[in-house]
Amino acid sequence: KLFLDTGGDAYFEQPFWSSALTGKDALRKRVQFALSELFVISSQDAIVGQMPRGVANYYDMLGNDAFTNYRQLLQDVTLSPMMGIYLSILANDKGDATRDPDENYAREVMQLLTIGLNQLNPDGTPQLDGSGNPIPTYGLNDVVGMAKIFTGFSWNMNGNTSEQAWSGYGASYAGPGYGQDLLPLVPYPAHHSTDEKDFLGVTVPAGGSDPDGDLKIALDTLFNHPNTPIFVSKQLIQHLVTSNPSPAYLQRVAAVFKDNGQGVRGDMQAVITGILMDDEARNTNSPTFTSPTYGR
Repeated sequence: KLFLDTGGDAYFEQPFWSSALTGKDALRKRVQFALSELFVISSQDAIVGQMPRGVANYYDMLGNDAFTNYRQLLQDVTLSPMMGIYLSILANDKGDATRDPDENYAREVMQLLTIGLNQLNPDGTPQLDGSGNPIPTYGLNDVVGMAKIFTGFSWNMNGNTSEQAWSGYGASYAGPGYGQDLLPLVPYPAHHSTDEKDFLGVTVPAGGSDPDGDLKIALDTLFNHPNTPIFVSKQLIQHLVTSNPSPAYLQRVAAVFKDNGQGVRGDMQAVITGILMDDEARNTNSPTFTSPTYGR
């Protein structure tokens, strides 16, 4: 009761920092913290702040996924009830004649978590059009189409997909004890958009109501986008090693993201190894160490 209702943040923050400073899994904790700065939620949110157990579980999920695959991480973050609250996936309805689906997560999952704002070369430099301007990775129509994907997901109430369960039995905060602050969101097909969904060159035909199937298409599209390896690799390097990695460093790490040497894309263990074992991260005799732009 104390954990949920009074001073709950301390019951999450203190164990996190204690284990980060004294635990035997320091690397996992550093990657977990780096991921928390990429996949951001905040207890300053009025509802998230009332669910410290859910926040702790979200951070545990980041730690558990630290060395798995980026596609798995993207799936788990998307269906987290904490992310669902923070970026409006949870109970995002299909809309009607006067309301459109919420576009919050649709925009952020592209801009911040996968492909970024502008198309990039393999070394992270921006691709330019004939006038020398950056080429956007997506536009408003992509956001609108993607937003329809993220409809029809709400609280996990042990298989109950009634209207009461959709709204969390009226309990937006700690809830009546079903563990919905911990459990991944589940599909409610009646609330999922059946409109045609167009985004990033992909079309999901109108008429179907398959939230999980549509979600898989969207996340696979983002994961396999040519921008994702270089964009994500740069964020991870910035949070783990240096704010201004060289194009060559970026290209080497992005190549590992694309293929870990065994044909696997998004292997987090291989990517983290590539980041931390790179010459630019470890060779103190390298000119990069004396550069005024090196470090964080």
